[in-house]
Amino acid sequence: MVVASSCGAVVAGNAAVERAFASHLSGIEVTADGAVTRVLADDTGPSGTHQRFIMKVRGSTQTLLIDNNLDIGKRVPVASGDDVVVHGEYVWNEQGGLIHFTHHDPVHTHEDGWIELKGIRYS
Repeated sequence: MVVASSCGAVVAGNAAVERAFASHLSGIEVTADGAVTRVLADDTGPSGTHQRFIMKVRGSTQTLLIDNNLDIGKRVPVASGDDVVVHGEYVWNEQGGLIHFTHHDPVHTHEDGWIELKGIRYS
């Protein structure tokens, strides 16, 4: 399913994330659910501090890097094995892709993103 938004296409569901990977698409808003397989160290660089973790897309072999900007959004207390739902912008890469903009957008250039863990939505 593709739905128009003010920031471009919004693609919903895990099948859509798999299609985006197969088609080498980037810059689309997606929602994906799955399980955290690995929690990585925070990345600190010129674009701020980012919480990072790997999730396996439910019903798929595809994995995604989740890149959560802590200078704008909130840290999500994820651990390996946790079920999460993530909404943000998908960017293609050979490893399965990544989702960033998992937080509110203070300058309103992107749809607000979020990460849901145990019924709590972090944005």
